[in-house]
Amino acid sequence: MCDTLNCVKPAKTKRNLTLNLPVDLIREAKVEAARRNMSLNAWIQEAIDHTMRFRRDRIAAGEKFLNASREGLLKLPRKRLKREELYDR
Repeated sequence: MCDTLNCVKPAKTKRNLTLNLPVDLIREAKVEAARRNMSLNAWIQEAIDHTMRFRRDRIAAGEKFLNASREGLLKLPRKRLKREELYDR
Protein backbone atom coordinates (compact mmCIF):
# COMPACT_ATOMS: atom_id res chain seq x y z
CA MET A 1 0.00 0.00 0.00
CA CYS A 2 0.85 3.65 0.01
CA ASP A 3 3.59 4.84 2.38
CA THR A 4 1.23 7.49 3.74
CA LEU A 5 -1.02 4.79 5.16
CA ASN A 6 1.88 3.46 7.21
CA CYS A 7 2.18 6.81 8.97
CA VAL A 8 -1.50 7.15 9.84
CA LYS A 9 -2.42 5.69 13.20
CA PRO A 10 -5.49 3.45 12.98
CA ALA A 11 -8.57 4.65 14.85
CA LYS A 12 -9.92 2.56 17.69
CA THR A 13 -13.36 2.24 16.10
CA LYS A 14 -14.64 5.40 14.46
CA ARG A 15 -13.65 9.04 14.22
CA ASN A 16 -15.40 12.19 13.14
CA LEU A 17 -14.61 13.78 9.81
CA THR A 18 -15.52 17.32 8.86
CA LEU A 19 -16.30 18.03 5.21
CA ASN A 20 -16.83 21.35 3.53
CA LEU A 21 -19.29 20.75 0.67
CA PRO A 22 -21.49 23.00 -1.46
CA VAL A 23 -24.96 23.56 -0.01
CA ASP A 24 -26.68 22.19 -3.13
CA LEU A 25 -24.65 18.99 -3.00
CA ILE A 26 -25.47 18.48 0.68
CA ARG A 27 -29.17 19.00 -0.05
CA GLU A 28 -29.10 16.46 -2.90
CA ALA A 29 -27.15 13.98 -0.79
CA LYS A 30 -29.65 14.25 2.07
CA VAL A 31 -32.52 13.61 -0.33
CA GLU A 32 -30.75 10.58 -1.80
CA ALA A 33 -29.96 9.18 1.64
CA ALA A 34 -33.60 9.64 2.70
CA ARG A 35 -34.75 7.96 -0.51
CA ARG A 36 -32.62 4.97 0.50
CA ASN A 37 -34.03 5.13 4.04
CA MET A 38 -30.54 5.80 5.42
CA SER A 39 -28.86 8.55 7.33
CA LEU A 40 -26.52 10.78 5.36
CA ASN A 41 -23.64 9.46 7.45
CA ALA A 42 -24.52 5.82 6.68
CA TRP A 43 -24.95 6.54 2.97
CA ILE A 44 -21.59 8.34 2.69
CA GLN A 45 -19.90 5.55 4.64
CA GLU A 46 -21.42 2.95 2.31
CA ALA A 47 -20.36 4.93 -0.78
CA ILE A 48 -16.77 5.27 0.40
CA ASP A 49 -16.63 1.61 1.41
CA HIS A 50 -17.99 0.55 -1.99
CA THR A 51 -15.43 2.72 -3.80
CA MET A 52 -12.53 1.37 -1.76
CA ARG A 53 -13.70 -2.25 -2.14
CA PHE A 54 -13.98 -1.76 -5.91
CA ARG A 55 -10.46 -0.33 -6.01
CA ARG A 56 -9.02 -3.21 -3.96
CA ASP A 57 -10.79 -5.78 -6.14
CA ARG A 58 -9.55 -4.11 -9.33
CA ILE A 59 -5.97 -4.05 -8.05
CA ALA A 60 -6.21 -7.71 -6.99
CA ALA A 61 -7.56 -8.70 -10.42
CA GLY A 62 -4.71 -6.86 -12.12
CA GLU A 63 -2.14 -8.56 -9.91
CA LYS A 64 -3.75 -11.94 -10.61
CA PHE A 65 -3.56 -11.29 -14.36
CA LEU A 66 0.08 -10.17 -14.16
CA ASN A 67 1.04 -13.20 -12.07
CA ALA A 68 -0.67 -15.52 -14.55
CA SER A 69 1.16 -13.88 -17.44
CA ARG A 70 4.51 -14.15 -15.65
CA GLU A 71 3.92 -17.83 -14.95
CA GLY A 72 3.04 -18.50 -18.58
CA LEU A 73 -0.56 -19.43 -17.82
CA LEU A 74 -1.92 -17.10 -20.49
CA LYS A 75 -1.78 -18.47 -23.99
CA LEU A 76 -1.17 -15.49 -26.20
CA PRO A 77 -0.09 -15.80 -29.83
CA ARG A 78 3.62 -15.27 -30.35
CA LYS A 79 3.16 -13.66 -33.75
CA ARG A 80 1.20 -10.56 -34.55
CA LEU A 81 -2.19 -11.58 -35.92
CA LYS A 82 -3.73 -10.04 -39.00
CA ARG A 83 -7.20 -8.53 -38.83
CA GLU A 84 -8.63 -11.38 -40.90
CA GLU A 85 -7.23 -13.91 -38.44
CA LEU A 86 -8.86 -12.15 -35.50
CA TYR A 87 -12.31 -11.90 -37.06
CA ASP A 88 -13.98 -14.61 -39.10
CA ARG A 89 -15.51 -12.90 -42.11
